[in-house]
Amino acid sequence: MAAPAQASSGPAQQPPGLNGWIQFSWPERNDSRNYVVDGRAGESHQYGAYGLWVTNTTSSSVIEDIRIVLHYLPAPSSWSPSSSSAWSNLSPIGTHTFPEGTHQSYQMTYTGPVTPADGVTNLVNDLRFTGAARVGGSAPSIYIDRYVTVDGVELAFRRRVGTNIYTPLNTNTPPNMPNTPTVPGGRRSSSAAEEFEAVGENAALG
Repeated sequence: MAAPAQASSGPAQQPPGLNGWIQFSWPERNDSRNYVVDGRAGESHQYGAYGLWVTNTTSSSVIEDIRIVLHYLPAPSSWSPSSSSAWSNLSPIGTHTFPEGTHQSYQMTYTGPVTPADGVTNLVNDLRFTGAARVGGSAPSIYIDRYVTVDGVELAFRRRVGTNIYTPLNTNTPPNMPNTPTVPGGRRSSSAAEEFEAVGENAALG
């Protein structure tokens, strides 16, 4: 039997680092259309709010080097230029090998404002990218890496989009996901230990 919940004056725990929700969508199988990476700023989904935020911060935290790396198989022919006020273009940075095969990797960096806050520091999430691709007989394989440095400590983890596969990318980042993946305002961590990433036949949260 589970122990009763304990009262807490602070936010519920999430893995320290860059968290939040982005929507990923892709063409139907054996179809040539666009991949879409969409922050969907100001919108919500059935599990909470879209957005990007840094967890376990204080109002005096120094938050820097915020970046996201996406790994795609198959890769798009190119990505549209960034229209975001806070995120750079998705730039190719080589390839990475995963169990599904060799993925093309792309990086975007955060250039927007950062106002540190106690518990959760919100970021601008007005990003949107499209990339032409042809998907074969199986769904594409997509991974997302999130990096942020807080008070001189880099925190980084990887998830496979559409699954709960969570991998810390350095020893500063917790090896396991905590049991309480929510924060004030109904936000859930992008590494919450629940299977609720699918938002459609050809779309998922990441």
